[in-house]
Amino acid sequence: MIIMGRNEWPVFYKENLKIGNPQNPVAICTLWTKRETIAGGINPEKYSVCGNLYTVQGINPMMKNILSNPCIRDIILCGADLMKSGEALLSFINAGMDGKRQIAGSYGYIDADISDGLIEIFRKSVRIIDMRGKEADIPKLVDSLQRPVTPFMEPVFIETSMETAPSMESAEIGYKITGRNLKETWMGMLDIIMKFGSDRPTEHNVMQRGLINLVAVMENDSGLGEIDTSNYYKTFFSKEVPAGVQYTYGNRLYAYRLESGAAFDQIENVVKRLRQTPHSRRALVCLWDVDRDSDAKNPDPPCITQIIFGIRKNRLHQTVVARSHDIFGAWLYNIEALRTMQKEIAAKLGVEVGCLTTISVDAHIYENNWEEAKKILDKHYHGIVAFEPDKNGYFVIDIKDGEIVVEHRVNDGRKSNYTFRGRKAQPLYRQILHENLITKFDHAAYIGHELARAEICLKENKTFVQDEA
Repeated sequence: MIIMGRNEWPVFYKENLKIGNPQNPVAICTLWTKRETIAGGINPEKYSVCGNLYTVQGINPMMKNILSNPCIRDIILCGADLMKSGEALLSFINAGMDGKRQIAGSYGYIDADISDGLIEIFRKSVRIIDMRGKEADIPKLVDSLQRPVTPFMEPVFIETSMETAPSMESAEIGYKITGRNLKETWMGMLDIIMKFGSDRPTEHNVMQRGLINLVAVMENDSGLGEIDTSNYYKTFFSKEVPAGVQYTYGNRLYAYRLESGAAFDQIENVVKRLRQTPHSRRALVCLWDVDRDSDAKNPDPPCITQIIFGIRKNRLHQTVVARSHDIFGAWLYNIEALRTMQKEIAAKLGVEVGCLTTISVDAHIYENNWEEAKKILDKHYHGIVAFEPDKNGYFVIDIKDGEIVVEHRVNDGRKSNYTFRGRKAQPLYRQILHENLITKFDHAAYIGHELARAEICLKENKTFVQDEA
């Protein structure tokens, strides 16, 4: 939705930006480096705004802010490019996007509410000056860019307004998604949030739809094959913290700061503990630093707060707890990198790689990604149903001695300790569900259908033959 004539600026993420002189033609984008590190020694009158660009999707609010203040003609790009958002911004300016609105050479998409015409005006009117690695020269550069400017267009204020199906908001807490691979798991999470998440505001002038305690279990590591996470893993999971960056997950994992000031390698400690005691329940790492991250003035505390490892049947399983999780924009990167780390630990221990589980305490999708999430789900998820056996086993249904008899068996064919008898389908069905022997909805539906058939056959004195699933 385009609104003309508004005076509020910046429109998005105002609380996370360092505002200078809005009429100045220079903006500073510090990527993952703290804004104060770059702009601290520069007179605020010499730039309009200074802010970070953590992810590729952040290009959208950046562009909307500039379209609403077309005095800005130069963006100084600098700082640590941990997730290649800077590369994506350059690619967008130089090469644009494809027919699906995907940024050339990137996984990011341009929001549907920014018209093609506005995008082209932005690309032609705004210059990106790449100063990554040359941050010491920025004050001199800023001085050289000071000049009177004419806005490249009339201000355009875009507020996100997506024609997306309203949420069937649920009070449920603790949804669970199980996927055989990364794509299946991610799609299930997007679907659950878009269907049942509650819509609420954020501090960034954009709505989000989210759930509390979304549990996702990924069974193997086959990925989407479309996202290059090598740079993210190499940088954000490195124990070295780039200058001006507040933290990296790698630094918290491999060089956690103790009260004494010493660096503690939490991952090596996990390996050591599991080597000594493979059944240990203490193989965990903590990424939340109480001393630093509990400060309300800290703008960027880590989203992932804890990772726990456990070995079961010679397989290393990993459970990740995130206090806040952008499922559309960040979850894929997190999980690809965490899976890489899980493989490395498993190799050191000489065990197989098991499941990766995420517990996203606040799992959300930002409003500017709702439409793209819907498109992805419509294309790759909805209507696509694949059969897979229930891990808890199956049931053999028969009629014997005037009763319906249901025997539970594990998947290797052995009988379990559970047999159910009765003449009515509904009580039998409820007993079976109560025993937690079924994990899949389609399996439960199949059992209900077969029990109903068996009841009819019993009443009509007909032979019952169980259908294959």
